[in-house]
Amino acid sequence: MLLALQFTAWRHLSADAWFTVWVVYACTVPMVRGCVDPDVCLFGGATVLLLRGIITPRDAFAGLANESIVTIALMMAIAAGLESSGALEFVPELVLGRSRREWVGQLRMYVSVAAVSAVMNNTPLVAVMIPVVEAWCRAANQHVSRFMMPLSYAAILGGLCTVIGTSTTLIARGLAQDAMPDLSIPFFEIGIIGLPLTVAGGIYVVIFSRWLLPKRDTLLGPGGPGLGPGEPGAGPGGSSGAPGSPVAQREYAVSVRVDARYGHIGRTVQDAGLTQLRGLALTGLRRADGQAVPAPVACTSIALGDLLTFSGDIGGVHHLMRLPGLTPVSSAECAADTEEGWPCGEGPGAQQEMVEAVVSLSSPIVNMTIRDCHFRSRYSAVVLAVHRNGSRLGGSLGDVVVKGGDTMLLQAAPGFLERYRCSSEWALVVDAFRVAPRHRDPIALIIALSVFSAMIVLNSMDILSLATTALVCLYVFLATGVMSVGQFRASIPGVLLLAVAGAFGIARALTVTGVATQLAQSLLSVFSWMGRSGPVAAVYVATALLTALLSNGAAVTLMFPICMNLAAQAGINVKGPLYALMVGASSDFSTPIGYQTNIMVAGPGGYQFLDYTRFGLPLQLVVGLITVPICVLRFI
Repeated sequence: MLLALQFTAWRHLSADAWFTVWVVYACTVPMVRGCVDPDVCLFGGATVLLLRGIITPRDAFAGLANESIVTIALMMAIAAGLESSGALEFVPELVLGRSRREWVGQLRMYVSVAAVSAVMNNTPLVAVMIPVVEAWCRAANQHVSRFMMPLSYAAILGGLCTVIGTSTTLIARGLAQDAMPDLSIPFFEIGIIGLPLTVAGGIYVVIFSRWLLPKRDTLLGPGGPGLGPGEPGAGPGGSSGAPGSPVAQREYAVSVRVDARYGHIGRTVQDAGLTQLRGLALTGLRRADGQAVPAPVACTSIALGDLLTFSGDIGGVHHLMRLPGLTPVSSAECAADTEEGWPCGEGPGAQQEMVEAVVSLSSPIVNMTIRDCHFRSRYSAVVLAVHRNGSRLGGSLGDVVVKGGDTMLLQAAPGFLERYRCSSEWALVVDAFRVAPRHRDPIALIIALSVFSAMIVLNSMDILSLATTALVCLYVFLATGVMSVGQFRASIPGVLLLAVAGAFGIARALTVTGVATQLAQSLLSVFSWMGRSGPVAAVYVATALLTALLSNGAAVTLMFPICMNLAAQAGINVKGPLYALMVGASSDFSTPIGYQTNIMVAGPGGYQFLDYTRFGLPLQLVVGLITVPICVLRFI
């Protein structure tokens, strides 16, 4: 990289500058590989720089007291309050309508989601829309994979129409106003760029999704094609159900233990009706003494203590969980994961919730095995199956190393949905059977919408700061019961905020050592052939690449000092590169890891990594081709 940026020009840098470059590299590699959490990496890097004396304690911890960080936390809590009040549930009724045509559904969904995303955090909005879109796809006989990625892109691009639409615009705005207190960044000014991007994105989605997005049937929820009567061992719908193979209908492997309550002990699997379960196939059996029957046939008998393994869709799993005497276990071997929770094969039974949950990139269980993170006692839930990149993971689930974006089927204790729906540990938590929206308090709904609308108006008119209005809005929500204190605490994304706060210290080191200045000079030289557009293009490209590798919050914080130095050296209005920075950090389309909503739709859409590259990379180029000219013509 340094060679591409004219390595010879870097030889004059001081030892502290090279040490800072090494620290940035040492922090970046583990984050890219996903083996260390971003907050640990970035705060660790800031600590090393502090020990070296490159930055002061005030520099290292400046992010913790930064107004933009506090504002992000408040806005995410407010979004959770809106979701809790039911304020978002009126949106789905107006979104997809009665049309059964794919492009009409895509267009209605895109416009509605983009409009709402402009004034609120897009994560809860996407969480609300996912089951709605799935239900519409089932009713309209459409492929859900043609809608999930457009749903995420609509939320991302719509968020660029106002300064509060995404967390990255809030961070960049806060950093800019700290560095230049006289700089004015109006509420709707970024919409000069965001609105054309949103329109272009909608056109791109409607036209090119039919060629660039895969055709996969409904992946979540009941109602998909099931398995009729057949021989055990055949996969659902005739598929083999091999672990690790991509599937069109989401396939789960579930193990259950035969206990004394089961009424068919001593009978064959055919007589017990286990070969006629719609949506399920019996694929394995293990006796209580450990003897394995990997491909049980119709005449195989059932004994007390047998461990039965089934493969099939979510509807079949739901039916299986309701059969008396068959109790779920957390892995194919019922591994020793019974600590502090209900023992294997016991529990609340029918009172439990069947939940599908997508692990967030910032979850504390990432890079830990299901057994080592004490999943059962931690969440009062049993892991029945795990999907990754559209494929079911086989083997012992207790040994599965959890990764961000994994989709888990859980049998959880009552209250799991309410407790973790807005938690930063999970990108998405939904009822596996997509029940109808629960009854809402109309008074809470009116209060939530009224207070939130007042917050938007006061901030857009510059009567009060965003942090002030957001804090007042949040306390009104808490005082009136719109949301509980527990929901407020669960909605705060601690890992994200700590990662961004840690990046503040590293960004300061880039500035004081001269690395940011040298990077700006090198970028200007590389993009000099573009003339006036060069500085803006340099910021957009560098930020977009960094966002694809790291989180968007860390990317915007690390790139900010480089952006400011680049504008100063080029002698241009800082707003041009600044808005390019906001767009580049807020619009990652080519990977599932660069933006939270991309992770959220990966499981429901059954997407693999290359699906994002194939559909998202052209849109990334379109966004760049629109952003750079507008920034140059309007602000430079």
